[in-house]
Amino acid sequence: MNKPKLVASSAYATIVTIIFVVVITVWAELFPPLKNWLAGLSGHHWTSKSILSVLVYVVVTAVAYLLPYKNSEDNLRRLFASLVVFTILGVFSVTLFFAGHHFKFF
Repeated sequence: MNKPKLVASSAYATIVTIIFVVVITVWAELFPPLKNWLAGLSGHHWTSKSILSVLVYVVVTAVAYLLPYKNSEDNLRRLFASLVVFTILGVFSVTLFFAGHHFKFF
């Protein structure tokens, strides 16, 4: 097993999963049928989002690991910097959406 490649694949999968969670969260709040469908999968929409997030992470990690690409130390540094940025943007996006939603800005 190529550990640096696995670490990079996991980081890519985490970024994709963050994007998925932000998009599905906002979409479900704005489109009630999606929220109802998610609730119907597991009993609660947040539980379904969590299950789907784990599946997205596992699938993207596996696919990224199987794709041929070279890893370098610089690439890993940039990837981890991107991961931090996407994490901050994801938290900011969901917080801003729910604050705006609560105060009826949109």
